[in-house]
Amino acid sequence: MERVLKYQEIESYMLQELSSGRFSVEDRFFSEADVARQFDVTILTARKAFAQLEKQGYIIRQRGRGTFVRELPPQPSRLKILKRCVIGIVVGDSDFDNDLKLGRIIAALHRTIEKAGYLSLLVGENFSVLAEAGVSGVIVLDRISEQQVRRLTATRLPVVGIYPVNLGFPRITIDFTDAAERIVTRFQQSGARKIAMVGEGEDALVVRNLFENEMASAAAKHGVKLTIAVPPIGSVRAEFSAMFDTVERPDAVFAMNSWSLDTITSVLREKNLKIGKDISLLVNGSNALLIPSSPGYSIIDLDIPKAAENCMTLLQQMIRDPQAAVTGIVTPYGTIIERGSLCRPPAIGDETI
Repeated sequence: MERVLKYQEIESYMLQELSSGRFSVEDRFFSEADVARQFDVTILTARKAFAQLEKQGYIIRQRGRGTFVRELPPQPSRLKILKRCVIGIVVGDSDFDNDLKLGRIIAALHRTIEKAGYLSLLVGENFSVLAEAGVSGVIVLDRISEQQVRRLTATRLPVVGIYPVNLGFPRITIDFTDAAERIVTRFQQSGARKIAMVGEGEDALVVRNLFENEMASAAAKHGVKLTIAVPPIGSVRAEFSAMFDTVERPDAVFAMNSWSLDTITSVLREKNLKIGKDISLLVNGSNALLIPSSPGYSIIDLDIPKAAENCMTLLQQMIRDPQAAVTGIVTPYGTIIERGSLCRPPAIGDETI
């Protein structure tokens, strides 16, 4: 079977309809909206198929009037036997904090894959369905085990990772340097001179490894003190609490993940510090949006739509030329979303202690 993109399938169908005797020259043709609904695709995918027919001179689109038949194919055109291109999304044994971030990434990937003219297939740990569906490529959404990496590699399919620590696959490159610079700058604008990086759990250790060097460089550049209470130290709570008993007590906290927020807020209450007033708090990851608090937790997270777009661009390069060398595409972290937990920058003329 010939494997084609969705817009090509639609184009083939419309050519078959033009040559079937159903239409005459100057007849009104299908509308883009009708075809999009029939094939369950976006209007952009349908429009791409119409553009191909218009380029070949078979139809003409008139603004405000519709689409009309301009010419019929010289010979009958049979509908091709087609197999839609499918992209697999491997979730694996995802250990995201909760469903918010996972859902946002999956939704962004679905939209991006459809926009590129493919179908998407969500897969857990059963990789056999990838072969059964005849997928053209795979996007690994989360961290997976080394055994799973070997199993995916054995399929010889083009594979791209959206998570920074996927082993053995090309992946997008995330700009943590720019993110760290913006984080430290915002803390400094609020009067902070000492920043604590705090996190709990395995996920926090991963984030620490991604951010630590960049945060240290940005802090040194701006003359800000950086301390860390993240695994593999023994008690994160004890380490974080002890920071406030020294002259190096922090006036800003960068929470590595939402799991650490219970510990962070508990310690700050013990120290009689009000978030957003006495101390600034910024959380890595959109999962913090689901945790009720007053004030709301300010966050910074990966630019998910851009990450999905870059993943698909990378994968398409590999599908087109499996032998070509592929390099990662730099993907930015998103903007800082302020919800009240960051202290306001001092007014001009105010003194910062």
